[in-house]
Amino acid sequence: MPRFGIKAQVSLLSLGFLAIPWFAWTYWQEIQETAIAAQGRVQLIETKAIATSLVATQANIGELLAADEDSELEKYALSAPSLVSPIRLDGDFSDWTTQQETIESFNSGFSVWESASALPSEAAFGLAVAQNENYLFLALNVRDNRLRFRKTNHLRLDLNDHVQLTYENEAGKLQRVIIPWQGEGNLASYFTDAEWTYGVDIQDPGQSVESIIPSHKTGILGYWQATEQGYAIELRIAKAQLYGVSPRLHVAVVDVDSYADRYVGSSENSYADNEPQLGPAAIIASLPKHLEDQLNPLGLHARELQRVIDQLKNTYARLWIYDRLGREWAYASRESNTGVLPISFETECVQNALTQANGLLQYVKDGSEQLSRIIACYPIVDQGKTLGVVVIDESASHVLAQEEHKVKDIALRLGAVVVIILVVLFAYAVLLVRRIVRLSRESQRSIDSHGRIQKTKIEASKNFPDELGDLSRSMSTLLEKQKSYTAFLERIPQTLRHEISNPLNKLGTSLELLLDSRPELNDDRYVKRLESATDQIGKITAHLTEAASLESAMQAEVLTEIDLNKFLIRYFTSWDAEIEVQAFEQSPFVIQGDASRLEQLFDKLLDNACSFRSSSGSVIVRVEQKDQSLEVFIENDGPLLNIEDASHLFSPMVSTRSSGAEIHLGLGLHIAKLIADKHRAILRAQNRADGSGVVFSVSWRKG
Repeated sequence: MPRFGIKAQVSLLSLGFLAIPWFAWTYWQEIQETAIAAQGRVQLIETKAIATSLVATQANIGELLAADEDSELEKYALSAPSLVSPIRLDGDFSDWTTQQETIESFNSGFSVWESASALPSEAAFGLAVAQNENYLFLALNVRDNRLRFRKTNHLRLDLNDHVQLTYENEAGKLQRVIIPWQGEGNLASYFTDAEWTYGVDIQDPGQSVESIIPSHKTGILGYWQATEQGYAIELRIAKAQLYGVSPRLHVAVVDVDSYADRYVGSSENSYADNEPQLGPAAIIASLPKHLEDQLNPLGLHARELQRVIDQLKNTYARLWIYDRLGREWAYASRESNTGVLPISFETECVQNALTQANGLLQYVKDGSEQLSRIIACYPIVDQGKTLGVVVIDESASHVLAQEEHKVKDIALRLGAVVVIILVVLFAYAVLLVRRIVRLSRESQRSIDSHGRIQKTKIEASKNFPDELGDLSRSMSTLLEKQKSYTAFLERIPQTLRHEISNPLNKLGTSLELLLDSRPELNDDRYVKRLESATDQIGKITAHLTEAASLESAMQAEVLTEIDLNKFLIRYFTSWDAEIEVQAFEQSPFVIQGDASRLEQLFDKLLDNACSFRSSSGSVIVRVEQKDQSLEVFIENDGPLLNIEDASHLFSPMVSTRSSGAEIHLGLGLHIAKLIADKHRAILRAQNRADGSGVVFSVSWRKG
């Protein structure tokens, strides 16, 4: 019959799948290109509408987006971008993402004072600022090789390392907060005055009537963490506490050391009460010395602009308003905590908008080169001057979701085709599995538990023109050849014994005649060696045929009921070697067996135990009987077994003896195993638990 293999069958059925991805891909590409192009045009129109609306509705738009490049103070403005993901106040800067490098660089501060100009201070800090809808977050990484913390019994706040915050409160007045180093954990902060010495209660700037706020209720939360190079601070302050029109903030780090720390050769114990004299070693600030009376401009979201775009936050994935220097003045998002980084101010789209050039659309791809974001930019122009730029960032997946009904139509069509093909393949797979299972079961039944071939013809799948049919026919051929070869091997011992016996008998007869004719040779050592060698050859041939003869004989033997307990009592009583039989229960335990074979089994085990015991040792026999089982243990104090290879002891031609006058071909335990299997007993070999010898056991179970 013509051959039609499984590979050809599966390949033919799989051809139907080739049309599915091609059809889906071409159709989806058309939808995607159309939707993305339309979305880009819509976003560009919407950015233009927002920019125009801001100029038309916000009379002070020029002041809101003020960005004077010529102002020296603006060079030190603190930009506070919107948070990409939540920040945990724990002194760990890993959640600051894009600003982490700035924090760890120690180049955000300027030295404004040092106690000893000849000994430059090591103090420095890295600073980063971020914001969300309600809070301003600060990250401060300070380098300081000697940390001085505030003692609990000290009233002053400046005799330890500390941070000074200065900002304009909601009333536009200057507010000072000191944060002393009191140990790792939640930081403490206090309102203070220009002396930066003690905590000072203040008047609540948000109340029309006089209301006092205690010095320690600053509303600032944070965490102070010691590091290898100094310490790290993360804190937050409510944006409502800052001046809304033009918020400003100044940060100063004061490194406090003892006099002995600053000047070599001094002794701390030279001061009163053995207390070191403490004082500032250096002051590092966020503005250089010539601007120390100023505050850093703070790039918080302009509240008027934020209110405008908050009304649009459900329309777009993300929306920004930047001034022409790249500071973020407003931000809104449809999805919170998406982890998407804001668009870079240096992006070509933003720069083209600021210069009023073409190229106001940008398509961003992800790491797998798939379109992920559509970005549109448009300039905010007032009286011919570019004040800033409006940026709309939309998710490509959100845009494509609007074509959901088309995608559903594609999915339904593809699903129908896939289901049909899968049903066909499933049915074919079930048929194939059933054939394989039948072939497997039949091949297993062709060989018994002892490895003998029971049948040579495999019927499963033999008439099929595929690989399984080939396998079935090949297995039948292989079994026939193997059975023929096995029969040949089983005949070898008998043939070998017959062929060896003839010359061996001649040799024995000749030796006897020689001794009869020359009696003086009876004591000759060479003659004795010849007699011994002849006997050994006879024993070897007898051992070789014993196992094969036993297997053949046992196949035809019929087992009868035997009381195993009575047999064991009679057998061990008649054993003439020196063994120690421990007393055991003598209640009846009936099995199906043959007494002569059981005697042969225990002969082999006891011969083995006696031959391996030590010169002064003994062989111990124990019998343990339970309701449904009986187990015989034969122990000796001979050399231990290799447990990893214990199962090989019962294989033919395996012996652990390295010397001795007796002939040992490794067949004794193999014969014992054959007899045990015939009687449905389990034969085991193991070492004693204490390592003092070896235990062989034979166990029976009823039923």
